Amino acid sequence: MRNTLAKLLAQSLEHFAKFDFNKMDMDSYMKWLDAYPAQIIGITADIWWSESSEKRLAQSQRVEDVLASVEKTLELLSDSVLRNQTSVRRKKLEMLITEFVHKRDITRELVTSNVVNTTDFQWLKVMRFYFVAKELDPVKCCVVKMANAVFYYGFEYLGIQEKLVQTPLTDQCYLTMTQALHARLGGSPFGPAGTGKTESVKALGQQLGRFVLVFNCDETFDFQVCLFL
Repeated sequence: MRNTLAKLLAQSLEHFAKFDFNKMDMDSYMKWLDAYPAQIIGITADIWWSESSEKRLAQSQRVEDVLASVEKTLELLSDSVLRNQTSVRRKKLEMLITEFVHKRDITRELVTSNVVNTTDFQWLKVMRFYFVAKELDPVKCCVVKMANAVFYYGFEYLGIQEKLVQTPLTDQCYLTMTQALHARLGGSPFGPAGTGKTESVKALGQQLGRFVLVFNCDETFDFQVCLFL
């Protein structure tokens, strides 16, 4: 499962690299969407954005070109979602729209803050995905970084999951939890019921390619429950 997804990611990145963002072709984009699983589509977009932005910042340049490409992609996605689409393709489109809206907000913040260096904390605090083509172990080809934390993408098949809308508070939660995991510690989001604590942790696991199980450990949760797991 993990090796297959890793190989599909390499193929998807090669396919995606052929797109011309100045002349977005909807048919070619839809073929790419249909050819790969939803999570591979999402990681491909993450890697493209991270590596494109870092390339500009490494040259001490602003990321305005990346922002223009993100906005053109959003125009294509918003136009395509209004047309008749299959249920699977529509879910992929909705997932990508949610993802690219978040990337647009982050890129705008980088431009507004005049970030032109890869060591700027405004850039380092963002969750970034990288593809290591020279890695011999295929399941270690995708690296996820956030501040000091570095993880290998898990490559567990997750199917088409609902994409959590990411807000600045979600980003802060991700930053705190990833630093805790990097330090081999745990975390416990605290707040009122129904505010998205559990969903944020599940979404972080999804971002890292890990399958997350949630247990409601109330007074009825005992050793007998574990026998059925």
